[in-house]
Amino acid sequence: MADNRQEQILTILKEKKSVRILDLSKQLRVSRETVRKDIVEMEEQGLLKKTYGGAVLDEANIETDYERRRAENEREKSKIAERAYQFIEPGDTIYLDYGTSSYALAKKLKNFENLTVVTNSIPIVNVLIHSSGINLIILGGNVRKNEDSLFGTFGLTNAKEIFVDLGFFGCAGVDVNSGVTNYHMGEIEISKVMLHHSKTVILLADETKLGKSALYKTSNLDDLDIIITTDIKEPEMEETFIAHNIECIKTEGTQTDD
Repeated sequence: MADNRQEQILTILKEKKSVRILDLSKQLRVSRETVRKDIVEMEEQGLLKKTYGGAVLDEANIETDYERRRAENEREKSKIAERAYQFIEPGDTIYLDYGTSSYALAKKLKNFENLTVVTNSIPIVNVLIHSSGINLIILGGNVRKNEDSLFGTFGLTNAKEIFVDLGFFGCAGVDVNSGVTNYHMGEIEISKVMLHHSKTVILLADETKLGKSALYKTSNLDDLDIIITTDIKEPEMEETFIAHNIECIKTEGTQTDD
């Protein structure tokens, strides 16, 4: 209930940019104290900024339009995708989630021979649908139109029956305390299943995602095998990743493993 309510608060904030606790209490039909607690929790996650009697949107940590995100840090995402590509071999079955870094990887796979790709991202489907060497499996579900992704019970049921060699996952943030997080509950439910159905779990996250948290938790750090990023600025963060037996691969700066 709290997660659903906080998602509603975030939706209202995206539209209005600022809200009052009293108004939210009436709109959500809960007490002002409940709303106040939600706002405190959401501020701790970096999703909004608490003000006197209300809250304002923290623009830096809110999901933006998919097309816009796809164009952001395009060079960095391409480098991450190039490194991720090196893990894939003919005959593999892989999962590509709905993130824009996964989309960058999909573009590099168009001419790959003898590969099975499982996905729930319509943009990735559009990239690979005419690739003769790729067996494409779409999990299906309800369409999330602003992301062109599929979620819901139908896709979740199908995901529970599929196992892959490599799973490539994006995120809104990855932090030593909150783990891997994202914005949409329906999408992360499918990601959670596929993450545990992947022999090797690879997180694709440029350095702007490090140290950030979004509303919903996708996984613990212990669930990850590899992080491919541009760079890790904070040595303590990299040490934490390594302590969790995560191989850290950086496309820029000094690499710990290659």
